[in-house]
Amino acid sequence: MIKLSDYLSYLSNEIAQARKGMDIEAIKRAKEYSEHEYLKYFKAPRFIMPSIKLELPIKISELDSKTTYSFTMNKAIFLERFNERVSLIEQEHNVTLKHLHKDDLEKKEFNDVIQELKDRDYNFIDKVDYSLHKIKLHKPIKPIIEPIRPRSGFVTMDSSTSEAIKHKVDEAFRETLKEQFSPVSATLKDVYIQPDTNSLKKSGDDKILVKLSVELVEESLQIVKLTDTDGKEYEEIIID
Repeated sequence: MIKLSDYLSYLSNEIAQARKGMDIEAIKRAKEYSEHEYLKYFKAPRFIMPSIKLELPIKISELDSKTTYSFTMNKAIFLERFNERVSLIEQEHNVTLKHLHKDDLEKKEFNDVIQELKDRDYNFIDKVDYSLHKIKLHKPIKPIIEPIRPRSGFVTMDSSTSEAIKHKVDEAFRETLKEQFSPVSATLKDVYIQPDTNSLKKSGDDKILVKLSVELVEESLQIVKLTDTDGKEYEEIIID
């Protein structure tokens, strides 16, 4: 896994070296022409690359970015999504749980949690997860857990099942709170990629394409041997 910027710098350097190599080869050939009895009157071919576009399949492995999040509580959405999760827990364990109502969201134990989340500064998503993991939800979820009762067909509920349900209600509460966070700004520092050297025929949603299209233009190069006023011989390069 390497930085995309490093990879592109490498490709840019390779292209620069290729251009340099082509010029060296053209000058070498023109030099041979100039020293030949008959070819000295001809121009050696020279190819240049005036424009280059990259098209290489690469897979993004990781993004190094800094994102700032804000917590904005939408009680209607929170109520709907949390109760949906509670319904799924009821179906899974065949129990009846208390669903939250608007009045529950106005209670002190709930508002204390909301205020605690609002007061914090969130620069990274892992900080959001850390805060949600550390926050105490015993009081807000207590009314939901207390009325746990089996539906028809159950006589008693063992403690392990009861604890599992409590854990899932707690998890549902945290996940629904997490949905109330939204990114407000982001700064992308680096993109890490896994270069894919396979054929371009292979495609996937997890890849981006960096295109490589080289345009070659033919020119001509000639080295002419001349003599200055002092009788010294020198060479002049003529490019057409």
